[in-house]
Amino acid sequence: MDLSSIEISAAGLRVQRGRMDVIATNLANVDTTSARSETLRSEDGTVTVRHIPYRRQVATIVLGAGGLPSLRVADDDAAVRTESQPGHPHAAADGTVAFPNVNPMVETVDLLAASRAYEANLTAVEVAKSMHQSALRILG
Repeated sequence: MDLSSIEISAAGLRVQRGRMDVIATNLANVDTTSARSETLRSEDGTVTVRHIPYRRQVATIVLGAGGLPSLRVADDDAAVRTESQPGHPHAAADGTVAFPNVNPMVETVDLLAASRAYEANLTAVEVAKSMHQSALRILG
């Protein structure tokens, strides 16, 4: 399969846009303490609700179909951040609250890198388009 420079750059644009979407989701959930919850029942019949915080998503660029880049998104297994906030509605019995493992500084740097890569792919598309137009002008 013979790929044009525009097809390759377009695939790069899609991947970088996907990275930016994942980063935006991470930033939007930086304080989400209850992305889902579990109901636990003890042997004596006591019911406890355990709140599970949002998990940071990590976008990895992998080789996709036809040799084009593709995006793989997975949960980050890093530990969640805990704080003592006894009055919080999602606090555990000991007063600790689990917060997502999202670091806004890391996300901001990743967003900047994805944005720059997007711009580089866009420039490559514009250069290829200009080259095609010049070739048509010379031939025509």
